[in-house]
Amino acid sequence: MLEGLAGGRREAVASIYKLYHGVLIKWIVSRGGLEPDAEDVFQEAILILYEKAKDPEFCLTCKLGTYLFAICKRLWFRKSAQSAAILSLSTEEDEFDLAGYDDDIAQHLEREERFDQLATAMDQLGSPCSELLKAFYVERKNMQEIAGGFGYTNAENAKTQKYKCLSRLRKIYFATRAKEGLKINPFKD
Repeated sequence: MLEGLAGGRREAVASIYKLYHGVLIKWIVSRGGLEPDAEDVFQEAILILYEKAKDPEFCLTCKLGTYLFAICKRLWFRKSAQSAAILSLSTEEDEFDLAGYDDDIAQHLEREERFDQLATAMDQLGSPCSELLKAFYVERKNMQEIAGGFGYTNAENAKTQKYKCLSRLRKIYFATRAKEGLKINPFKD
Protein backbone atom coordinates (compact mmCIF):
# COMPACT_ATOMS: atom_id res chain seq x y z
CA MET A 1 0.00 0.00 0.00
CA LEU A 2 2.88 2.38 0.76
CA GLU A 3 4.32 1.94 -2.72
CA GLY A 4 0.89 2.58 -4.20
CA LEU A 5 0.46 5.68 -2.06
CA ALA A 6 3.90 6.99 -3.02
CA GLY A 7 3.02 6.38 -6.67
CA GLY A 8 -0.26 8.26 -6.30
CA ARG A 9 -2.40 5.25 -7.14
CA ARG A 10 -6.04 5.76 -6.18
CA GLU A 11 -6.52 2.12 -5.24
CA ALA A 12 -3.91 2.43 -2.49
CA VAL A 13 -5.49 5.57 -1.09
CA ALA A 14 -8.94 3.98 -1.28
CA SER A 15 -7.67 0.89 0.57
CA ILE A 16 -6.14 3.00 3.33
CA TYR A 17 -9.38 4.93 3.69
CA LYS A 18 -11.45 1.76 3.74
CA LEU A 19 -9.27 0.12 6.38
CA TYR A 20 -8.54 3.01 8.73
CA HIS A 21 -10.80 6.03 8.14
CA GLY A 22 -13.82 4.93 10.16
CA VAL A 23 -11.82 3.60 13.09
CA LEU A 24 -9.65 6.68 13.42
CA ILE A 25 -12.56 9.10 13.03
CA LYS A 26 -14.47 7.24 15.78
CA TRP A 27 -11.39 7.31 18.02
CA ILE A 28 -11.01 11.09 17.67
CA VAL A 29 -14.73 11.71 18.17
CA SER A 30 -14.64 9.49 21.29
CA ARG A 31 -11.90 11.79 22.64
CA GLY A 32 -14.09 14.89 22.37
CA GLY A 33 -13.44 15.83 18.77
CA LEU A 34 -16.02 16.96 16.28
CA GLU A 35 -16.30 15.04 13.05
CA PRO A 36 -14.93 17.90 10.88
CA ASP A 37 -11.90 18.15 13.18
CA ALA A 38 -11.44 14.39 12.98
CA GLU A 39 -11.58 14.55 9.18
CA ASP A 40 -8.92 17.30 9.18
CA VAL A 41 -6.65 15.24 11.43
CA PHE A 42 -7.09 12.14 9.27
CA GLN A 43 -6.35 14.10 6.08
CA GLU A 44 -3.22 15.59 7.64
CA ALA A 45 -2.10 12.13 8.77
CA ILE A 46 -2.56 10.82 5.22
CA LEU A 47 -0.39 13.70 3.94
CA ILE A 48 2.34 12.85 6.43
CA LEU A 49 2.13 9.19 5.43
CA TYR A 50 2.28 10.16 1.75
CA GLU A 51 5.37 12.31 2.31
CA LYS A 52 7.07 9.50 4.23
CA ALA A 53 6.10 6.91 1.60
CA LYS A 54 7.83 8.98 -1.09
CA ASP A 55 11.07 8.97 0.92
CA PRO A 56 13.18 6.02 -0.34
CA GLU A 57 14.92 5.76 3.04
CA PHE A 58 11.66 5.43 4.98
CA CYS A 59 11.23 1.99 6.50
CA LEU A 60 8.00 1.18 8.31
CA THR A 61 8.86 -0.76 11.48
CA CYS A 62 5.29 -1.42 12.59
CA LYS A 63 1.93 -2.11 11.00
CA LEU A 64 0.59 0.61 8.73
CA GLY A 65 -2.47 1.00 10.97
CA THR A 66 -0.29 1.45 14.05
CA TYR A 67 1.76 4.13 12.33
CA LEU A 68 -1.33 5.97 11.05
CA PHE A 69 -2.95 5.72 14.51
CA ALA A 70 0.15 7.17 16.15
CA ILE A 71 0.21 10.09 13.72
CA CYS A 72 -3.51 10.78 14.21
CA LYS A 73 -3.14 10.55 17.96
CA ARG A 74 -0.29 13.03 18.08
CA LEU A 75 -2.02 15.40 15.67
CA TRP A 76 -5.24 15.22 17.65
CA PHE A 77 -3.53 15.92 20.97
CA ARG A 78 -1.65 18.84 19.43
CA LYS A 79 -4.87 20.21 17.94
CA SER A 80 -6.57 19.81 21.31
CA ALA A 81 -3.70 21.56 23.08
CA GLN A 82 -3.87 24.46 20.66
CA SER A 83 -7.55 24.94 21.41
CA ALA A 84 -6.82 24.73 25.16
CA ALA A 85 -8.89 21.56 25.53
CA ILE A 86 -6.05 19.09 26.05
CA LEU A 87 -6.66 15.98 28.07
CA SER A 88 -3.71 14.44 29.83
CA LEU A 89 -2.35 11.31 28.22
CA SER A 90 -3.03 8.33 30.37
CA THR A 91 -0.66 5.40 30.51
CA GLU A 92 -3.58 3.26 29.40
CA GLU A 93 -3.69 5.09 26.06
CA ASP A 94 0.05 4.87 25.50
CA GLU A 95 0.08 1.37 24.06
CA PHE A 96 3.41 1.94 22.37
CA ASP A 97 6.19 4.51 22.28
CA LEU A 98 5.18 7.43 20.06
CA ALA A 99 8.37 9.48 20.39
CA GLY A 100 9.59 8.39 16.96
CA TYR A 101 6.56 9.95 15.29
CA ASP A 102 7.10 13.41 16.75
CA ASP A 103 9.87 14.13 14.24
CA ASP A 104 7.64 13.21 11.29
CA ILE A 105 4.85 15.43 12.57
CA ALA A 106 7.24 18.28 13.40
CA GLN A 107 8.73 18.16 9.90
CA HIS A 108 5.26 18.17 8.36
CA LEU A 109 4.11 21.11 10.50
CA GLU A 110 7.29 23.06 9.69
CA ARG A 111 6.83 22.42 5.97
CA GLU A 112 3.19 23.50 6.24
CA GLU A 113 4.24 26.70 8.01
CA ARG A 114 6.70 27.48 5.19
CA PHE A 115 3.92 26.88 2.61
CA ASP A 116 1.68 29.30 4.53
CA GLN A 117 4.48 31.89 4.54
CA LEU A 118 4.99 31.36 0.82
CA ALA A 119 1.26 31.85 0.20
CA THR A 120 1.39 35.09 2.19
CA ALA A 121 4.40 36.24 0.17
CA MET A 122 2.53 35.38 -3.07
CA ASP A 123 -0.40 37.52 -1.90
CA GLN A 124 1.97 40.41 -1.16
CA LEU A 125 3.63 39.95 -4.55
CA GLY A 126 0.40 40.88 -6.29
CA SER A 127 -0.71 40.70 -9.87
CA PRO A 128 0.55 39.92 -12.55
CA CYS A 129 3.62 38.35 -10.92
CA SER A 130 1.69 35.91 -8.74
CA GLU A 131 -0.41 34.77 -11.74
CA LEU A 132 2.70 34.37 -13.89
CA LEU A 133 4.48 32.24 -11.27
CA LYS A 134 1.35 30.14 -10.72
CA ALA A 135 1.03 29.61 -14.47
CA PHE A 136 4.61 28.35 -14.66
CA TYR A 137 5.00 26.39 -11.41
CA VAL A 138 1.46 25.22 -10.65
CA GLU A 139 -0.23 24.99 -14.04
CA ARG A 140 3.07 23.89 -15.66
CA LYS A 141 2.63 26.12 -18.70
CA ASN A 142 5.64 26.63 -20.96
CA MET A 143 7.09 30.06 -21.69
CA GLN A 144 5.41 30.29 -25.09
CA GLU A 145 1.97 29.73 -23.52
CA ILE A 146 2.73 32.26 -20.79
CA ALA A 147 3.92 34.84 -23.34
CA GLY A 148 0.65 34.49 -25.25
CA GLY A 149 -1.54 34.50 -22.14
CA PHE A 150 0.15 37.50 -20.52
CA GLY A 151 0.69 39.58 -23.65
CA TYR A 152 4.49 39.38 -23.86
CA THR A 153 6.04 39.65 -27.31
CA ASN A 154 7.93 36.36 -27.03
CA ALA A 155 8.97 33.53 -24.69
CA GLU A 156 12.28 35.24 -23.78
CA ASN A 157 10.44 38.31 -22.47
CA ALA A 158 8.15 36.05 -20.44
CA LYS A 159 11.18 34.23 -19.06
CA THR A 160 12.83 37.52 -18.05
CA GLN A 161 9.63 38.66 -16.34
CA LYS A 162 9.34 35.30 -14.53
CA TYR A 163 12.88 35.73 -13.22
CA LYS A 164 12.11 39.27 -11.97
CA CYS A 165 8.91 38.07 -10.29
CA LEU A 166 10.70 35.15 -8.66
CA SER A 167 13.41 37.47 -7.35
CA ARG A 168 10.78 39.77 -5.84
CA LEU A 169 8.99 36.79 -4.30
CA ARG A 170 12.23 35.56 -2.69
CA LYS A 171 12.89 39.02 -1.21
CA ILE A 172 9.38 39.21 0.27
CA TYR A 173 9.50 35.64 1.58
CA PHE A 174 12.90 35.93 3.26
CA ALA A 175 12.15 39.42 4.62
CA THR A 176 9.01 38.00 6.26
CA ARG A 177 10.93 35.08 7.74
CA ALA A 178 13.67 37.40 9.01
CA LYS A 179 11.10 39.76 10.53
CA GLU A 180 9.51 36.80 12.35
CA GLY A 181 12.94 35.83 13.64
CA LEU A 182 12.94 32.51 11.81
CA LYS A 183 16.11 30.80 10.73
CA ILE A 184 16.82 31.54 7.09
CA ASN A 185 18.35 28.67 5.20
CA PRO A 186 18.07 29.11 1.43
CA PHE A 187 18.98 25.47 0.85
CA LYS A 188 16.15 24.22 3.07
CA ASP A 189 13.49 26.73 2.00
